[in-house]
Amino acid sequence: MSLHVERSGRKAGSGRPPLVLLHGWGLGSDVWGPLLPALEPHFDLTRVDLPGLGRSKAYPEPYTLENVAAAILEQAPAQAVWLGWSLGGLVACEAARQAPQRVVALVTVASNPCFVARDGWSCAMPPETFDDFVRRLAVDPGRTLASFALLQTQGAEGGREALRLLKSLIGTLEPTALALALKLLAEDGRQTLASLPQPMLHIFGSEDRLVPAALVTELAGTVPQARIECYEGRDICRSCPMPTVLSTTSVALPEICHERSPARQAPYRRVVFPRGGQL
Repeated sequence: MSLHVERSGRKAGSGRPPLVLLHGWGLGSDVWGPLLPALEPHFDLTRVDLPGLGRSKAYPEPYTLENVAAAILEQAPAQAVWLGWSLGGLVACEAARQAPQRVVALVTVASNPCFVARDGWSCAMPPETFDDFVRRLAVDPGRTLASFALLQTQGAEGGREALRLLKSLIGTLEPTALALALKLLAEDGRQTLASLPQPMLHIFGSEDRLVPAALVTELAGTVPQARIECYEGRDICRSCPMPTVLSTTSVALPEICHERSPARQAPYRRVVFPRGGQL
């Protein structure tokens, strides 16, 4: 399957580990642009537009997590760290399940293994809220995407700049599988996540309106071998992967990449993100 792929920092013998970057729903790989200066010194990057999103027009049928992950594995390096934001986190987890020898470590940002609440899992979006979003998307995709961008950035320091960036990115894209991709967020990936042997880092923001911070406690019990970090403070642009979030965290990514023992205990850590954006 032909997907839009951007690669940077790839040099023979560079010694830098490969890193696959997967964006969230409604966007494309360009959303990672502000992070490239922080990541390129450490990694050879592969940015993939998810099937039917961004500039990837093709998509598998049926449109399932299994098929989406398989399509991206076709484009990915033989071995790499995978970093997924939101929906991209779900896809990265499924890729790690399908090809554990190829996904050597897993990083997720503002990603919930089960985005829609159900019995025994309340730290997620209420089903009626998700269903209403699906209905609104069917009626007016443009307006729904704009509201989605606002929800991710409203009230955060630097939110206006982030909102302008997201809107500019959304305005340049013509996704072909927007509704199909949205439905992937209703899938339950908890069992998949719990079964993964890879070293993991999961990053959250305390004021994220889409992925509640209460999730970190649940996740610590689901994947006790993972490293979990929750950033506190209004300087975090909600779930938006702006440089002030991951440029500081990028220091941890090489460490995660070289952790090969899944038995390592890495307790949940709350990180206070001070005004000004520096740790």
